[in-house]
This record gives sequence, C-alpha cells and structure tokens, in this order.
Amino acid sequence: MKRLASSLLVSTGLLVLLLAMSASNTQAGGAPGMSSTAQLSATTATEDHVVLERRLTSTRGPCTPELGVPTNRVLPDGTREFFVVPAGKAFVLTDLEGEITEKLGATWSVGTIGILNATLTGAVANQNVRARAPLNADAVSAGIATVKLHLESGAVVDSGAAVCLSAVVLESNGFRAASVGTDVRVYGYLIAR
Repeated sequence: MKRLASSLLVSTGLLVLLLAMSASNTQAGGAPGMSSTAQLSATTATEDHVVLERRLTSTRGPCTPELGVPTNRVLPDGTREFFVVPAGKAFVLTDLEGEITEKLGATWSVGTIGILNATLTGAVANQNVRARAPLNADAVSAGIATVKLHLESGAVVDSGAAVCLSAVVLESNGFRAASVGTDVRVYGYLIAR
C-alpha cells in the first residue's frame, strides 16, 4: 500500500510539472505565434506600435457618451490623429495608465476603488479593459488617482474598432462618478489580420 501511494505521489508530481511547463509555453490569446509582450516589441515594426491618448476635441466616432471619450493616436513625428483600427489590421492593447479625477459633487472615500476603463468597440461585442487602484487618503484629498494595468498577452480588437475611455469609483453600495484625466495613455500594437 505504501509503495502504491508513493508511486501515485511521484506520478502526480510529474503531471503537475508537465502542466506547468506546457502552461509557460502557451501562446498569447488572439495573437497567433506570439508568446509575450517583450517578444512582440522586438518583432513589431515601428509603424505598428500604437500610443493613444485622450482626445480633447469633439469628434467622437464610435465612442458614444455611454462608452466614454475617444482617443487620438500619437504618431512617431508627434502629430495626432483620431484612432480607429485600420482595415486589414487588429489592435492589441497591452497597457493602460493614467489619472482619473473626482467629478464636482461626487466626493470619494478612502478604501474605494478607482477604475479607468478602456472600451474596445467591436462589430459583435465591446470588450472592457480596466485598470484599478484603491483610493488612499492622498488620492481622496487631491481628487486625483493614478491607475495602471499591464496585460501580458493583450486584448485584441479588429479593424474599424475604436478605444473609448471612461472612469468610475467603485464603492460597497455601487458606483460614484469620476472623470477621465487629461493624462491618460493606452499602449499596444497593430497586427495583420
């Protein structure tokens, strides 16, 4: 009986090791043949790197007031243009960072959660990517919270999609209004579809 239990224990250990090794070699969801953001950065052409920022002008595109404010792509030469995923490409969002600010009359409390939301519009359904941070006394007194999120494999959206930004504060009994700060960045890259 002891020999059977010992063999079972060794077999279980080998199975766990095998599963762990195969999990570390899985590919990024939605980006065939890619296994990590670092590897992608090295193999993605410069023109396919994407930096988005909050759009401050009135053009909304697919971003309705319910989805949030639209984004501009910051091009390598510093110019900015309204961002929609180009035809024949898909956009992989890898990072979301920025500030959310308190709306007038919507006081925050210590211990609540600030959320910066990036909605990736889609033909079938929208995807939401959320950066979260607990609000401490400094954030509450300043009315500003900084949030960051890094995705190893990224969230993928097809051509024609836009990235819309919104913000809320999560409390124990619901949500409280917040605004998207002026210093918000979305990072990612374009892949062929």
